[in-house]
Amino acid sequence: MRFGTVNKHIIFWVLFLLLWSVHDLNYHKDIWENIETNLFAFMPYAGLVYFNLYVLMPKLLLKRRIVDYILALIVCTVGTVFFSSYFLQFYFEHINIYLPIAQFFATVQGKIAITTEVILALCLSMTLFLTDEWFRKERSLREIEQKQLQTELNLLKNQINPHFLFNSLNSIYIMIGKNLEGGKKMLLQFSEILSHQLYESSKKSIPVALEFENLKNYIAIERIRHEDLVTVKQTFPTPPSKLTITPMLLLPLVENAFKHGQSSAGYEVRIRAGIESGQFLHFEVENTVSQKSGKKSNEKGSGGIGLSNVKRRLELIYPHRHLFNIQRHDDKFTVDLKIKLHEDEVFSS
Repeated sequence: MRFGTVNKHIIFWVLFLLLWSVHDLNYHKDIWENIETNLFAFMPYAGLVYFNLYVLMPKLLLKRRIVDYILALIVCTVGTVFFSSYFLQFYFEHINIYLPIAQFFATVQGKIAITTEVILALCLSMTLFLTDEWFRKERSLREIEQKQLQTELNLLKNQINPHFLFNSLNSIYIMIGKNLEGGKKMLLQFSEILSHQLYESSKKSIPVALEFENLKNYIAIERIRHEDLVTVKQTFPTPPSKLTITPMLLLPLVENAFKHGQSSAGYEVRIRAGIESGQFLHFEVENTVSQKSGKKSNEKGSGGIGLSNVKRRLELIYPHRHLFNIQRHDDKFTVDLKIKLHEDEVFSS
C-alpha cells in the first residue's frame, strides 16, 4: 500500500484479520481456527485491495476520472466476489473439511457475506491511503512554504544590504573630502558595521546587545557626516545577554530617519530602545521632517522600500508577536515597533 512502510501493511492486515476473526466467534468459538480460516479467505481480498491502491486509484481516481474509476471498481469487486465464492467453496470442501459450510458460499447469501467483507477491506484500505496521502501532501506543502519563506527573507536581506552599503560608502567619501581624520574614523566604524553585516546577518538570530552596537556605529557615522546639521538623541539600554533578535532588522528604521529627515536648516533624530518585562523590545525612531521633504515622502508613501521590507520581515519572522505603527505629521515622522522576542505568548491586536 502507498500509505506507508511494510510495517503499516502488516499492521493493517493483522488488525483486519483479528477484527473479522473475532466477529466470526458468533458462528465458530475457536479464535485460532477463525484466524487460520480467514487467512486463506482474505487472499483474494488482498489482491483486490492492492490492485485498487496501485492501479485503479493512481490511474483513475487521483486523475479525476471518477466515472471510470467507479465502473472499474464495481467490475473488479464483482469479479473478486465470484472468485472468492468458488475459492472458499473449494477450500472448505477439500482443505478445511472440519467446517461444513462449503455450500454456503455458493449461495446468494454467501456472496452477500463475501461482498460485505470485500467492501470493508476496500473502505479501510482507502481510508488509510487517502489519510496518508493527505498527510504527505501537507508535509510537502509545509516544506515548500518554509523554503519559499526562507528565500523571501534572503531576498529581503539582499535588498537591504546593497542600499546600506551604498549610503555608508557615500558618507565616507563625502567626509574624506571635508575632514581626513573624520573620514578615517568613519572608515573604522564602517568596517565594524561591514563585519557585522558579513558575519552576523546570515544568522537566524543574534544577541540584542550586538544589534544595538551595530546601530550605534551607524549613528556615529551619520553624526560625523552631517556634523552640526543633525541633532541625535539616543537611548540604548543594556539588554539581557540571552535576549536575541533577527539581525539587520532595526537598521532600516534608523537609516530611514536620517535619509528622510535631512534638511539644510537642520533636523533632529530621536532613537529610543527599551526592554520591557525581560522579553519585549520597544524601539521607537522619530525624525523631524521639513516641509519640502515631507511632501516628497508623502508622494512616495510610508518610508519607501526600507520600511516595507521591515514590515514584511516582521510578518514572516514574528507573526502575531509584533506591533508596527507609522505616524506621519506635518513636521515629524515616527516609527514605533514592539516585538515579543520570546515565543511563549502572542500579541492580541
